[in-house]
Amino acid sequence: MGKIDDPIEASFGAWPAESTDMGQKAGELALTFSGLVFTPAKIAKILKDQFASPNRFARIEYLLNGIRLGIKNLETEKATDRARLKSVEEKLSTPQFSEAIAVACEEAARAASERKIGQLAAVLVGSLDHNRWADSNEDIAALIRDVGQLGEKDLKVLSILRHVHASAIEATPNLNNPDAFSRETGTLNTAIGVNGFSRDDFLSACEHLRGFGFAAEVLRNTSHMAPQDYCYRPTRRGLTVLDYLSQVPRDAEQRQKTK
Repeated sequence: MGKIDDPIEASFGAWPAESTDMGQKAGELALTFSGLVFTPAKIAKILKDQFASPNRFARIEYLLNGIRLGIKNLETEKATDRARLKSVEEKLSTPQFSEAIAVACEEAARAASERKIGQLAAVLVGSLDHNRWADSNEDIAALIRDVGQLGEKDLKVLSILRHVHASAIEATPNLNNPDAFSRETGTLNTAIGVNGFSRDDFLSACEHLRGFGFAAEVLRNTSHMAPQDYCYRPTRRGLTVLDYLSQVPRDAEQRQKTK
């Protein structure tokens, strides 16, 4: 059997030898925000820690380009708000952000699609700015790992939960009134069918989201729910992620702007 026909050999062949030119690459990828430089030395350390091969490095480069684009957008949006700019600059220089970058590089290196890498970049950039739902003590590195485990179906289900419960979320921003959510059970049942899910598959996705803290099951209310019904809502952590991911740049746009 030739190498091309051997799946094990083909798998190894897909990963070229490790790159040793970390210093040069890190210099090319230094991130700058309002005069604050995320130094090549830090980038080099991150890449070295992740043992990036050329293919892995290409995905990491795509991630860092996405971060650069997101930071440029932040700088433009907050140009007249010096207090917000200073807050972003301070977060960029923290060890926690360096750790989050390292984890995002690791996730990007094994990501199956550029879309997923764009999501990782959006979470990193989103964590730099104020968000109404975000926990100020959130471990962003852990959040990135969790987002890395979400499939497109998970994210679609989370978006459906937010849409179905939009009124309840606005009326009870602390999300502490289960009746406000359970009364939307009928609307949720309709949305499940309209979006092409079986009830069992939708339930499975909700449970998967709950395992990461992105969704919560709503306390049963027999006035609003039949015996076979269930109801879930997004958590504040889930809403934070959806807000961050709403800033994911289109692949073509990112390629053009980061060349």
